[in-house]
Amino acid sequence: MPHPFSHSSVEDSRISPFPADASPLQILGHSGIFDAFYYLKSNPDLHTLGTAVLRHYHQHGWREGRKPNPFFDPHWYLSQNRDVIGDPLLHYILHGEREGRRPIAWFDPVWYARTYHVPERMLALAHYLKNRHNTPLRPIPEFDPDFYLRAYPDVAKAGLDALEHYMVQGFREARKPFDGFDPLYYRRKYLRHSPDSNPLLHYLENRNRPDIHPCSPETEISVFGEIKRRSKPGPLFEKARPLPRSAIRRARILAYYLPQFHTIPENDAWWGEGFTEWTNLPRGIPRFSDHYQPRIPRDLGHYTLNTPEILERQATMAQAAGIEGFIFYFYWFNRKRLLDQPLEILLSNPQIDLPFCLMWANENWSRRWDGSDDDLLIAQDYRSEDDEALVDCFARYLRDPRYIHFDGRPVLMVYRPGTIPDAPAAFVRWRTLFRTRHGLDPLFVMGQAFGDENPDLFGLDGAIEFPPHKVVSNCNLINDEITLFDNDFSGQVYDYGEVVDKALAQPRTPFPLIRTAAPSWDNDARRQGKGLVLHGSTPELYERWLSGLIEQAQSRTFFGDPVVCINAWNEWAEGAYLEPDQHFGSAYLNATARACTGAGKNHSRSGILLIGHDAFPAGAQRLLLETGRTLKHCFGAEVQFLLLDGGALLDEYRNVAPTEIVTGDSKTTTARLEYLRRQGFESAILNSAASSALAHHLAEADIGFLFLIHELPALLRSRNLHAPMEKACTLARHVIAPAQSVAKRLGLETLNSLKILPQGLYTEAPFSLQARLTIRRGMGLGTADRIIIGAGYADLRKGLDLFLQLWRKMQGAVHCVWLGDIDPSLKNNLHVELNSALSSGTFHMPGRVDNVPAWLAAADVFALTSREDPYPSVVLEALAAGLPCVAFEETGGIPELLQQIDSETDHRNSIVPFADIPAMANAAHKLAAWSADRSSRERQKTARAAAQRFSFRHYAQKLLSLALPAIPKISVVIPSHNYAHYMSRRLSSIFAQTVPVFEIIVLDDASDDNSLEIARQTAKDWDREITCIENTVPSGSVFKQWHRAVRIARGDWIWIAEADDFCEPEFLERILDGIKNKPAVVMAFTDSRAVDEDGAPIFPSYRAYYSESAGLLMENDSHFTGESFLRGCLSERNLVLNVSSALFRKKHLLTAIKGCQTELKTLRVAGDWRIYLELLTQKNVEVIYLAQPLNVHRRHGDSVTHTLSRRNHIDEVAYMHRLLASRLALPETHISRQKHYCAMLEQQFGLVPHNASEKALPLS
Repeated sequence: MPHPFSHSSVEDSRISPFPADASPLQILGHSGIFDAFYYLKSNPDLHTLGTAVLRHYHQHGWREGRKPNPFFDPHWYLSQNRDVIGDPLLHYILHGEREGRRPIAWFDPVWYARTYHVPERMLALAHYLKNRHNTPLRPIPEFDPDFYLRAYPDVAKAGLDALEHYMVQGFREARKPFDGFDPLYYRRKYLRHSPDSNPLLHYLENRNRPDIHPCSPETEISVFGEIKRRSKPGPLFEKARPLPRSAIRRARILAYYLPQFHTIPENDAWWGEGFTEWTNLPRGIPRFSDHYQPRIPRDLGHYTLNTPEILERQATMAQAAGIEGFIFYFYWFNRKRLLDQPLEILLSNPQIDLPFCLMWANENWSRRWDGSDDDLLIAQDYRSEDDEALVDCFARYLRDPRYIHFDGRPVLMVYRPGTIPDAPAAFVRWRTLFRTRHGLDPLFVMGQAFGDENPDLFGLDGAIEFPPHKVVSNCNLINDEITLFDNDFSGQVYDYGEVVDKALAQPRTPFPLIRTAAPSWDNDARRQGKGLVLHGSTPELYERWLSGLIEQAQSRTFFGDPVVCINAWNEWAEGAYLEPDQHFGSAYLNATARACTGAGKNHSRSGILLIGHDAFPAGAQRLLLETGRTLKHCFGAEVQFLLLDGGALLDEYRNVAPTEIVTGDSKTTTARLEYLRRQGFESAILNSAASSALAHHLAEADIGFLFLIHELPALLRSRNLHAPMEKACTLARHVIAPAQSVAKRLGLETLNSLKILPQGLYTEAPFSLQARLTIRRGMGLGTADRIIIGAGYADLRKGLDLFLQLWRKMQGAVHCVWLGDIDPSLKNNLHVELNSALSSGTFHMPGRVDNVPAWLAAADVFALTSREDPYPSVVLEALAAGLPCVAFEETGGIPELLQQIDSETDHRNSIVPFADIPAMANAAHKLAAWSADRSSRERQKTARAAAQRFSFRHYAQKLLSLALPAIPKISVVIPSHNYAHYMSRRLSSIFAQTVPVFEIIVLDDASDDNSLEIARQTAKDWDREITCIENTVPSGSVFKQWHRAVRIARGDWIWIAEADDFCEPEFLERILDGIKNKPAVVMAFTDSRAVDEDGAPIFPSYRAYYSESAGLLMENDSHFTGESFLRGCLSERNLVLNVSSALFRKKHLLTAIKGCQTELKTLRVAGDWRIYLELLTQKNVEVIYLAQPLNVHRRHGDSVTHTLSRRNHIDEVAYMHRLLASRLALPETHISRQKHYCAMLEQQFGLVPHNASEKALPLS
């Protein structure tokens, strides 16, 4: 184990400047760390020494343990450094601090010198002793004087030194040395037998031990720790990501809904005044380790169901997760209604868009919450004289337009038919009454609970599951595997994962059944240690359950519809709810949405993990955030953030994508990454050396990663990141540096995996003359005044002190403005100079501002005074605002960028020697004059060119290509003419693809409907980028549109996705799998299923049609040469029935279209066939066919094929036959089949055989 106080050395510049012949007393006296006043005050027996005090210390004092200042302990120093002989203070001055040795346990010179601006050749300890009383400096990171004085105002009021107070008295009073240290926990855990010990000193000596913690760790198992952990956002917390309304739902999803969230007199009498379901909730506590209690609502809070507003919010929330409607529990006891207020509100507010149906909760109410006959509160008696009243009551709701129907019939559910006397006869009576009194024929559906599962036994139409009933019957109890907190616990605990497996494996029933998934189940809040727990639920496991049930429902429809249910929407006291809570947020709602659309069911291998060190609002963190946002918005990539810590941007990260906080050294991190890899995240982007602790975890999980470096040597040294960075470089697939100069300074220029990729600009900073004038007026400046601007978090690295020197050098000639917050320690060190500058009226510090582009527009020059800055985005913003820039040489990648810009354009920038303030002032003065002399139009032109140069989309796409090299650049082009009715579904199926695409273009052929409006709105709903190109005049030919599509597409592959078709989410992924490592393939297509104009199925596949011409060639996935495909599959008829089913290599398709464009002007039916012939007769080309029907081809009764002259149709087919025979030298057998096909068409069209003497279409 390393020594607890060992550190790397302090930089050589910190050595005290003593001549070689200086005497020990001279060195001690001029060191700044011998405090004669303190020495005499601490040793009153020496008060007569006078000026001999220094000699006394050197000759006798250190041997006697007398301290020369409060922060140097001679005996401690010698005990820690056995190699030191003689005066320890002298050794510390000459060698010790340089070597990283501490003068006392609670002063770290290495950390201090890296944290604060210590003047050159001054001891860090001397700096601290000199400034500690007027600045809240920290001697070690583990003691925070500023926090201490804020936390304990009595110490501050007394004017006491924070650290001295703590070391003498504060630790005895259990005061905290820093936020995050719990002295009571620490004493109880580690110092029970040493009550007088200083806990901070013990911590400093033992902190490297893995079992030492400053406060109770979250992993420490206790009831209180579990409550604390579950009462705040956990690692799987997600913010809501609503489904667009146009998203294609795979099933009708319903959720059980509990109305017991308002008071009623009966509950007041039975349970106490004000009782609702929330009353029970706080009774749920963790009974064993990892037991998820308590459950605390988040977004909707502890609501009361007595107004329409909550129902409206619930409806919106549910539908955004793919849930169609709610199944309301309905309470009717012998003509008495209970908990009816929410339903009455719903009926009286038709504007609430909430489909619903009823589940008659026909069980007794008892104090046991289980429907038993023990301790009854109110009973169900099923009196025959109540039948008409019961049916009339139900009918009132069934007639509501929002009531849920299947096969045209309203559905009415009954929880426990087994409790109804002679149930079959009762249901016959009720059906009769519904028909005769109300003209209704409801579907009666029973709940599968309490052993009753078969609806046929009760004369009912179907059943609905009600987990945990039934699903746990074959599962194993895991009570023996849990660590109990409550020794009286007698509940039943099942493993949620096993429940999911067993539920999905259940066989098909002979009767109609709605299957149900439960996000969780834990009724401890009701049963208090005696309930049933489905333990270990996660959003991923729940999504697997629900998604599996949806897939079953698609083949096991319920009266014609795929239907599934969720138990429940809001059963909070049963631990069964989807509403957001504090720990998971909206993660279960998001999982519901993914299951509903199938977005997460395939686990595509194209997911990308974006890994950052924290969510602090700084450059690297914002770059990662915007990279994720752009990858999703522009390309549809699936991303997830992993951060090593939180920060102010955490909510923004969560708004973009799922975000987890992990630890770089956690044993569970590799396991978590392995799980994410299995979920399809096979690639990662490691953002900055500060995140490099995760590099070996990524390698162990077999996740390839890009390593983006945003640091330079000094910062790496100050944070001990050089070794982790080097290790990450050896493991990374590619190392990304923003400039060659940055790579060179890091010694990476010869690295084989190195890629130079200048980062893009993720903020728009266009030049605005109006903004320029507004800011200047606010400053009281005119158009002739010159402004030099700098920006960033003002610390030593950014060079705020140098910016001050620049202002001083140019004082009177210009105004200097610095945007951004200032480092507190630097602010204290520079407070005199800053106050003087700010009072001058020409130095301005508006702080962190939201309108940075406006300030850049107001300025004339940007000055980069950074000592070290790899590639600051603010410089790109300045250039994109049309500003000239001046920077120090050899400070990062910006000087290299400025040189490139100057060599390629007429823009002016300057690079001056490092820290040469006069040179910078001279250059800034010249640039300001040049900049101010330009017209607004010239500056705007410069700004636009720079913005285009720094395209963030281009930067993100390059990262995407490097992270996912197997996925080519795919252009999706959607030709459309008056297809507004289908546009939303077409785009939704493209947005739902499981692999990213390069671009999506809607090519509108002069539609006179609102196609483009719907396209733009759909893209907005999905937060996706599309490009709309509109013809003002109809092209008159679909193939002319194809030609235009190929010309404008910028990808390497093109998918012509016709606007009326749609497809499965894995369409592109499966095609890309098929063409992988097959460079000769120029075309890949899948089978299709056919639907009519309204989406009703026509054919599940075209395979039967293929076999008529191609035999078994297209029965399975196949790989053809171009010629063999033409001969076997296209020589008789065109078996590529829908271009939407195909992906083409763009270069070859463009060549093909150009090769036959003259013929395409006349071909109306066979143009696609003609293009395929031209494409596949190119040299050495191949075709991939996938037999799975992943494309959906919409067939229209009035399509161009059907409205053309049928004779022309056959003539075009005959033309293609002759052309194929000529180009392929087809044998007579093929020609005979061609003739037979034409004859078949003539018969099908009711035409007489073609007269050979009639003029045929000529061959080209």
